[in-house]
Amino acid sequence: MLSLKKLDQAEYEKKQNKKIERELPYFITIVSLLASSGFGPYTILQKIKDLNLLPIIQTETIKILKRIDLLGIDPLTALGEAKDKPSSRGLGEFLGGYVSAIQSGGNVINYLKSKMSSAYERLESSEKQSVEKLSGIVHAWLTMQIVILAVFILVAAIGSNPLTGSGTTNSSQPPYLLLVFSPIISIAFMKMVQNMNSSNVQEIKMKSLLKFMVPPFLVALVLIIGNVFSGMNVNAYILGCSLVVGSIWPAMKFKKIYMANLHAEAATPQILRDITEARKAGMGPEKCIIHACKRKDFKSFNTVANTIANKLEWGIPLSNIFETLQKEVKNFQVLITFRILFEIISAGGGNVNTLDSLADASEKIHDITKTKRDMLQPYVMVGFMLIVITGFTTLLTIDSFTDIDKEKNLVHNTGVPQPPDTTSNLLDVVSVAIIAQAWLSGLFIGKITKGAYSGGFLFSMLLTIISMAAIGMIQLHVINIGAILQPSK
Repeated sequence: MLSLKKLDQAEYEKKQNKKIERELPYFITIVSLLASSGFGPYTILQKIKDLNLLPIIQTETIKILKRIDLLGIDPLTALGEAKDKPSSRGLGEFLGGYVSAIQSGGNVINYLKSKMSSAYERLESSEKQSVEKLSGIVHAWLTMQIVILAVFILVAAIGSNPLTGSGTTNSSQPPYLLLVFSPIISIAFMKMVQNMNSSNVQEIKMKSLLKFMVPPFLVALVLIIGNVFSGMNVNAYILGCSLVVGSIWPAMKFKKIYMANLHAEAATPQILRDITEARKAGMGPEKCIIHACKRKDFKSFNTVANTIANKLEWGIPLSNIFETLQKEVKNFQVLITFRILFEIISAGGGNVNTLDSLADASEKIHDITKTKRDMLQPYVMVGFMLIVITGFTTLLTIDSFTDIDKEKNLVHNTGVPQPPDTTSNLLDVVSVAIIAQAWLSGLFIGKITKGAYSGGFLFSMLLTIISMAAIGMIQLHVINIGAILQPSK
């Protein structure tokens, strides 16, 4: 029991450490900018206590403040004790250096700025490592999918089903159970990358998804199970059309949200840089914000930025403006940047050096995020290539079985009746499996490239349509291996 408790505690501490490491660069930024504005450790902790955008850091800060307020401990002593029992190694090092710089009378601002710079370097390195991990996951997924389809084709070709242990060549059924493995593996890999790539865009709520996905899928299920179009081999088209119809609204919804977030991410560094340059010219902090937010080149973020400017002109407090911003924008990087900006200015610390450091930090965050997004973008083509190549190859191979069977019947005509439409049924079942796999692959690609499963609905639609086109080309014999390989007379 004790060992289990220790394991649970170790696992909990590991998760907490990861969460703190994600929040640490922003925490160091806030401390650095507030300290450069002339605030002491206790005041800085008081301000961070109300920062709910960093929940783990907020909890650690509240613990330190309780020791100061309830036990009467000196703030530096409380920070020193906190760094001796840190939830994160990086947090402990930062607090230790911060306390040491103050007690030794050194240049605290230079220390904090250097730690802020190194924190973003670690963040950049961490993001590059995450891309490498995702690359390994994608290659493993590709390998597994290709192997499963190759095994299916091989077993179907020799007519032996290893799942039943049959070694005959005529009576055994095709290994249909192998087709289930591809979607299962895709689901397993989707679960595997769930916490490996996060996004500033929230997932579409499951309730909304089910409202649009369930009805067309149920209709397709009834038509397929009821065998309404028996003998027409259209089950793959029924399933594909239902998945495409159900994916239209989520794809459009996510695209709108995603583009709005991209525009907000791109606009935030520009706004902060404009504020800094206007501040250098001697303009007041609030007027700098008004001037910067009245630009008209922020695309979909124009409305939000102009609203900030208008409310400031009407004298509405910055805290109320931020609450409105939080309702309109769900992007963490944008929110944390504006929260720091408003906190600095409302506390009277909007000097040029502080604003310049904040603008540099915002530009750095944007560059890191954009670089990671660009590095993951090629995996969209990888997913499309997998579906196109494996889908066409599998369907062409199965279709070629028809010509092989016909030739066998002509050469070895024993008078024994052959099972009707065996290859046709096999092609129909394989087509349904390929449609399901294509749709799931789109969700997997969306999670990899955009950090959200909801971002994969557009890819799912395109891959499903491509797969249906491939099925149609095979069924209509637009591409026929037998005809291609047949020797010319």
